[in-house]
Amino acid sequence: MDFLNGFFLPPSADHLHLAKYIILLVYFIHIPFVSLLLGGTFFSVFFRLLSGKQTESLYWRISRDFIETLVFRKTAGIILGVLPILVLTLLEGQVFYDAKIYVVHFLFYTTILVALGITSVYFYQSTFRMADVHPLLQLSSGMGGLLFLFAGYFIFSVNSALVLDPGRWATVTDPTKFLFSWNVIARFLHFICAAFAVSGVALVFFFFNWKESLKEIDESYRDTLLKLGGGIGLTFTLLQPLLLFWNLITLPDPALSLGVFISTIIVLFLIMFISLLLVRLVKNAEFKLGTNIFVLFVITLVFMIVSDHLAREDAIQNHTRLLVTRAEGVAAEIESERERARAASIQPDLAVGAAVFKNQCSACHGFEQKIVGPPYNTVLSKYQDDPEKLAEFVRNPYKVDENYPAMPKLGLSEKEIKSIVAYLLKEEEKQK
Repeated sequence: MDFLNGFFLPPSADHLHLAKYIILLVYFIHIPFVSLLLGGTFFSVFFRLLSGKQTESLYWRISRDFIETLVFRKTAGIILGVLPILVLTLLEGQVFYDAKIYVVHFLFYTTILVALGITSVYFYQSTFRMADVHPLLQLSSGMGGLLFLFAGYFIFSVNSALVLDPGRWATVTDPTKFLFSWNVIARFLHFICAAFAVSGVALVFFFFNWKESLKEIDESYRDTLLKLGGGIGLTFTLLQPLLLFWNLITLPDPALSLGVFISTIIVLFLIMFISLLLVRLVKNAEFKLGTNIFVLFVITLVFMIVSDHLAREDAIQNHTRLLVTRAEGVAAEIESERERARAASIQPDLAVGAAVFKNQCSACHGFEQKIVGPPYNTVLSKYQDDPEKLAEFVRNPYKVDENYPAMPKLGLSEKEIKSIVAYLLKEEEKQK
């Protein structure tokens, strides 16, 4: 897999700064979508298993509503599911350029598994619209999709945990040894738990509060679905504090900062408030609360993503600083090379040189007599074979002879410097 590294070039400082915000934007787009897809598919398959061979039973109906309500159109699967992982792979390849870390490899495998998982999920969804489909084919496609998605996001969790632990980048020569570290397990379980919680909340919101999904359903089924969605949301929301704490105590020291603690505290308060609203929703069948709960849960996801991003930026700051310093050095070298090329292309003009001599040099120098500086016929001969040395002296003059004051910097352009050097050497030849 080393061939993947050949696709990336050293990043510039501006590129690294921009990549940080694009990565955050990619997470904002991808995580909510894939959470609904993963949770919706899981509960759909679960209730489909409970329904057995009985189609149009209560469990079959719940299974269909989960997959139809929470899994959006196929184009969304490409744009919000697969494409963000591809973009993230390219960005991370730049951010971790020349680092001894398996980021690109992990994301490459994640992309393949997520693409396979989303494809299987959409096939599973389509089976509910078929006139006749074998239950085994339907279940195998749903379970296969879940297997691919779980595997893909487990590898994604491994990648995220390794990024947060720069002290182990050089020592983890075999990525499989890092697979089951405590932080990997904490991050993966937290992601799955959050996906299940938001799926339960989203089922209530989209089924009961979203205008396009208002349906004529019987009251008993409505209450069943409302309490089911609210109950799932409440159960997995109440697990969030435990998993947040587990993730926090297993974070490596470089990833910890005040921003991470503050954002985590905000998430905990939001979770407490959401839990209280979910209790009201389940207890009193207040389906109108679905909108408020769903919006609050989306805000909570945003703070979770921001907290994780802050931890990531804290962990990789030394590596980023190294890349920025290298990029600035490369940029300075390129600019210096361009300046040398521009200077080499400038041709001297004796008329310009004569004007510079008359306006600036003649006040202090003559060819035969001493004025302020030494006469030219005593110093110019040593530059006849090395005019560039004289040009460099004119650019950056320094004290040579204790009997004369130091020559001031004249602030001449490159054209004027080359022209005065050519003029002086030409006139010195004439004097001889």
